[in-house]
Amino acid sequence: MDLFSPLALGALTLRNRIIMAPMTRSRAEAGDMPTALMAEYYSQRAGAGLIISEGIAPSADGIGYCRTPGIYNQSQQQAWAEIVAAVHAAGGKIVAQ
Repeated sequence: MDLFSPLALGALTLRNRIIMAPMTRSRAEAGDMPTALMAEYYSQRAGAGLIISEGIAPSADGIGYCRTPGIYNQSQQQAWAEIVAAVHAAGGKIVAQ
């Protein structure tokens, strides 16, 4: 077994054992909106076996710090869907922190 061998992790099968830890990026726009820059950032790291996203606010009351992306309304959910699609298109897997 090595770092670059596949790994079964619950329902996920990862292409390698590299897991990108979550990092605070503070790149959300007004309205806690995820951005195209975030899609670029995460898709550039799709070579990891799994990406764990930065913190995501589940509600407007759940914002822990400035410029945290949300996932509590339809616009934010669509923006996250685009980020996930970019990661998948680059061959990666991503989960929400």
